[in-house]
Amino acid sequence: MSPRRSARNQLIESAEEVFYSRGLGATGVDAVAQAAGVSKPTLYAHFAGKSELAATALRHRHDQVAAELGEWLAGVDDPAARPQAVFSWLAHRYGTKGRRGCAFLNAAAEVVDPADPVRQAVRGEKRWLLGLLTTLCAEAGRPGPERLASQLLLLVDGVAGRVVVEGPEAAARAVADAADAAAALLAAGTS
Repeated sequence: MSPRRSARNQLIESAEEVFYSRGLGATGVDAVAQAAGVSKPTLYAHFAGKSELAATALRHRHDQVAAELGEWLAGVDDPAARPQAVFSWLAHRYGTKGRRGCAFLNAAAEVVDPADPVRQAVRGEKRWLLGLLTTLCAEAGRPGPERLASQLLLLVDGVAGRVVVEGPEAAARAVADAADAAAALLAAGTS
C-alpha cells in the first residue's frame, strides 16, 4: 500500500472515530489530523475540507454497517424472520459500538445545508436502510412492504434518538421496546 493511500485511510478511520465521539461541530480538522498522525497539509492533500472528509468517513461507516448487517442477516435462514432480525442486530450494535446513537442522524442534526456532502451521505445511508428493510419485508411475504419498512425505519431511528437523549445505558431498553413494536407491526401484516 502506498504511503499516500495509507495516510488517506488513516484519516478516514480517525475522522470516523473523532467526529462520532466529539461531534462534527466541536471537532476541527486539526484534531482529526492529530488523531491520524498526519499533518494538516496532508489532510488537505486528500480532502478539500471538513465536509468532504466527514462525508467520506460516513460513507466508510456505511460500508462497515452494511457488511456487518449483511453478515448478521445471512445467519438467519428463514426470510420471514429477517425483518425482526434487524432489531437483534441493532441490540448487538448498540451494545458494542453505539454509545452516541446513530452517527448518521447525529451528523444530520449538526449539518443543515441539504447540499452539504455530509447531508448527502446521511440521506444515502437512510435510503439504503429503507431499501433493505423494504426488500426484507417483501421477501418475508409481508403486504405493503414499503410502508412497513418505513415504519420499521422509524423504530430504528427512534432507538438512536433515545440513546442520544438518555445515553448509552438506555440502548438496551430502547432496542427491546422497538423490537416489541416491530414484532407487533410484522404480526399485524400477516393477519
